[in-house]
Amino acid sequence: MRIENATLADGRVVDVRVEDGTVEAVGDLDPDADEETADAEENLLLPGAIDVHVHFREPGFEHKETWETGARSAAAGGVTTVAEQPNTDPTTTDGASFDAKAERAAKSCIDYGINGGVTADWDPDSLLDRPLFALGEVFLADSTGDMGIEADLFSEAAERAGEAGVPVTVHA
Repeated sequence: MRIENATLADGRVVDVRVEDGTVEAVGDLDPDADEETADAEENLLLPGAIDVHVHFREPGFEHKETWETGARSAAAGGVTTVAEQPNTDPTTTDGASFDAKAERAAKSCIDYGINGGVTADWDPDSLLDRPLFALGEVFLADSTGDMGIEADLFSEAAERAGEAGVPVTVHA
């Protein structure tokens, strides 16, 4: 596919060739035979955004948002990848809750990661072997549900996550 008359962030108006979801060429491009062409009409062309802090609220709070509504809204705004936070009901603090959330997320129209959470009764052995985006939105003070933890548990969680190669994010 060739996108013509696209304005880049630096102000240049160019053509962009995309093949199999990858930008292959940028510049003044002649169309290939039988190539689909779209005119960007000098609109700004940006890569898909990544939102590393979303709350799709499923399971447990579907009256606020679901994976379907959240992902569609993100896509409409140019977001192509999200990281979902663990403070759902149940919280994503063990393998079973991760698996349940991953099953819902599999229907997403955009790419995603799932964060695991830390609570006093989290199960690091079953959680840290899952494909976590991060151990994250770790709360060092009271927050939603029982997700606020003490400093010693944070230290333990950070150490365990490091051993598993999982990044840790905190909620400030």
